[in-house]
Amino acid sequence: MDKREYRELSEQAASGDNKAFARLYETIYREMYYTAFYSLADDTDTVEVIISTARDAMSAIGRLRTEEAFRAFMMKNLCARIRTKFKEYSEEEPTPPPRGGGYDIKAEFVRLEETDRLIASMYIGGKFQPDEISAYTGISQATVKKSIDRTLSGFELD
Repeated sequence: MDKREYRELSEQAASGDNKAFARLYETIYREMYYTAFYSLADDTDTVEVIISTARDAMSAIGRLRTEEAFRAFMMKNLCARIRTKFKEYSEEEPTPPPRGGGYDIKAEFVRLEETDRLIASMYIGGKFQPDEISAYTGISQATVKKSIDRTLSGFELD
């Protein structure tokens, strides 16, 4: 999508055009889903954080003039919601992740510390680079890189 098309879609979405917003959302939804799915223990929470992030974006779309601003807004908002869920999880009684036959990538993600899980889900699932992860989460780039190295070396392949 070029800048002119983005600007037009953004203006249409700001005027309440849901189809225009949907076209903008198509540019980021996969990365959002993978980040939330692998970060959060509960699939219902995944859907909840994505829907509430999209709802926030619909109301803020008029202020977001570039695709980069839309992407950054979506990912920062999503990461903040994921971290809120992490706080809720820490208040609950921990339950061990399911372990069945074969390799279960979701179970391996759940075993990670929360910050490592968020970073790994963005890096592996969302295909974000360390500098993007740092910008969207507020975690230093050095910490992001260390987390990626630690996490990738820690995965147990059956």
